[in-house]
Amino acid sequence: MVAATTPLRVVGKNYRDVLGEIKNSFSSFHASETSIANAVIENPDQVSEMNISQLAAFSRTSVASVVRFSKTLGFKGYPEFRLALVSDLSRIEHLGIEESELDGGITSTDTSADIIRKIAHADSRAIQTTTERLDLKIFEEVLTLWENAKTIGIIGLASSGYVAMDLQLKLNRLGKHAVAWRDAHSALTSLALLKEGDVLVAVSHSGTTLDVVDVMTEFKNRGINLVLITNALRSPAGSLTNFVLHTSARETTFRSGATASRIAQLTVVDCLCVALAQRNWSGTKTALDQSRAAVGIRSGKKLSDVEGFHSTSKPSRSRGGNK
Repeated sequence: MVAATTPLRVVGKNYRDVLGEIKNSFSSFHASETSIANAVIENPDQVSEMNISQLAAFSRTSVASVVRFSKTLGFKGYPEFRLALVSDLSRIEHLGIEESELDGGITSTDTSADIIRKIAHADSRAIQTTTERLDLKIFEEVLTLWENAKTIGIIGLASSGYVAMDLQLKLNRLGKHAVAWRDAHSALTSLALLKEGDVLVAVSHSGTTLDVVDVMTEFKNRGINLVLITNALRSPAGSLTNFVLHTSARETTFRSGATASRIAQLTVVDCLCVALAQRNWSGTKTALDQSRAAVGIRSGKKLSDVEGFHSTSKPSRSRGGNK
């Protein structure tokens, strides 16, 4: 029987989804970390009252392994990890809901109202925990890379491809030259588009997709800066770059379409694009005004009716074209 330390209970507005992050990261853990993770997931309340030596003994690992486990999850050490775990457990208790509900897990007896409530909670949770998980130093460094790049390439497969396309559109509206690819062949045949100093952004929930890793490797060999948006703490894709922005999303049986992960990825994209726009306030306003003006033509407005747009060129209406 493990002697308990003084229990802590904290309920705050900001929290880390500790249990969720651990469940998401099982594939990234080494053997000793997996043992600790199992101990935490199976006995969260008991672990929250243990000191570092007690958890090491309880998980049949070592104090050094517990420290590494805590740092792998992004904490400075075990005390910070334990406090975050306590806060997470307190939040669950405070809300009076089961862990399965936090996942957005659907049961055979759920009503439509239950489904709506669970999905809304899971999606809002993915957004909040993702923003809290972002490394601000890396976030700022990525913005600088984007500012200095002449071209930004984006690779995303399957559902991540929609995120790649969304990022391309946002960057184009901000006046940045960006191109997105939804398959490896298209990306690899476009290698010549990016030069040294440009950026390739890879969007991959698992960070293990072979095609994404291959594309990143080829672009890296050409001197292209790599940025990765992923849910994995460790991954083959993550090993290729120091610029990794982590999401925090959990998928469940009835949400196999990567809904939560896509929402988390889009949150990172939105944060980056708004921050990039803010860095170039006047230039961004001009680019957005021109974008609105172009769309205005399609809705019957004149360029001169759009605030902030000044051009001596006469607008013309083309036939066809992409929307």
